[in-house]
Amino acid sequence: MKEILLSNGEVKSMTFEEARKQFEPMVIKHMTDANNKFVYNAVEKEDFRQILDIEVWRAYEAYDIEQGNCFTTYLHFKLQKGVRNATYHRYAQKNQGTTISASAPIGDDELKLEDMFSTEDTSTDSIFFNELASIIKENVSEEEHEILQCLLNKKDFPVVDYAAKHNMTRQAANQRVKKLQKKLRQIVAQEYLEI
Repeated sequence: MKEILLSNGEVKSMTFEEARKQFEPMVIKHMTDANNKFVYNAVEKEDFRQILDIEVWRAYEAYDIEQGNCFTTYLHFKLQKGVRNATYHRYAQKNQGTTISASAPIGDDELKLEDMFSTEDTSTDSIFFNELASIIKENVSEEEHEILQCLLNKKDFPVVDYAAKHNMTRQAANQRVKKLQKKLRQIVAQEYLEI
């Protein structure tokens, strides 16, 4: 039995089976939305459901109400990972054996395939990046935000500047950066890379 924070602010004690039943509509929505992208080659519903149920279990097991997040927020990212795992091979096989250059002119009028693409990035790389960014954002405290900037953008946020701002040695600042880096590695390995 685990305490779960619902999106309406209510705290409910639930077993895994109760949580699974409560959040079943969310699971079905993720599954349906993903399968709607594959008109002719949808993932078999029972297999897909099993993959997502495993992610519900992982979310339930790892969820900690003390962190102050709603369970649905946490579950959403686990379900995204499940969708990625269930559908990734579909994306990989989609254009197998076909090589088309987006920058090659089509016909006689110099129009290129890349000119017809929308600017919104819906590639799997973008999905993975957004998922990673969300995981990192959720797990970095306000105090660690500046250290994260040192990790992500060394040119504009050098460790030396961070050390000077906080009146500490460069070595002490580097230790903070390494500590955050280690923490984020463990979180990403647990929440993103673990299958």
